[in-house]
Amino acid sequence: MHRAIFALALSLLAAPAFAQTPAAHKRHGKPPVQGVLNLNRASTAELQLLPGIGKGRAEAIVEQRNKHPFTSVDEVAHIRGLKGIVRRQHAHLVVQGDTTLKPTSP
Repeated sequence: MHRAIFALALSLLAAPAFAQTPAAHKRHGKPPVQGVLNLNRASTAELQLLPGIGKGRAEAIVEQRNKHPFTSVDEVAHIRGLKGIVRRQHAHLVVQGDTTLKPTSP
């Protein structure tokens, strides 16, 4: 009986290590993207192409930029809940120029 309990405990401890698959990092279910997104011009639909940006966060970005257009990407990080997303997606974010962001094909 002790062996069975030990085996069960060991399998429970090892389970998280086996659960990490390459697809595990895709928490948001969105495909990878290429190009850049102009935060001062993008629609809510375009903003939602980015991992971590849903309808609520996209609307918060649009609402803030309508009050005061962004002069730097770092200003967006001051919006509640966006600091980590801005840090991870910084390479895809701009405040001037055209939006060229699109999902990459697999």
